Amino acid sequence: MYAKVMKEALDAGRAVRPGVEFYIQFGSESVEAYARGRGYVDVLEKTGVRVIHPGCGACIGCGPGVSSSPEQVTVSAINRNYQNRSGPGRLYLASPLTVAASAVAGRIVAYDEGMFAKERERVT
Repeated sequence: MYAKVMKEALDAGRAVRPGVEFYIQFGSESVEAYARGRGYVDVLEKTGVRVIHPGCGACIGCGPGVSSSPEQVTVSAINRNYQNRSGPGRLYLASPLTVAASAVAGRIVAYDEGMFAKERERVT
């Protein structure tokens, strides 16, 4: 789902919005190998996504993706929503589609297929 949204963004000349950090961490080595084999990782990296190898991270309150201040906003598809679990910032749980679309938009948005191409048409 992440690669679907980011491929659409790439095709429309878009990427992760400046000032936004977008991390994707694989759940296992086999999932990472599958994603690499399908070309998903290439799309993610071309659009500014930071790909992280499998391991513990934000869901246990450490590593990339953990907020460092109460003012920060995190939009995440992890299944952890404990107070301060992913840092002191505001945490919103969302679908992978919403997470990716929001990283490109720079604000929380719902994914709408073709949204980046439509946006590009309105500008030109």
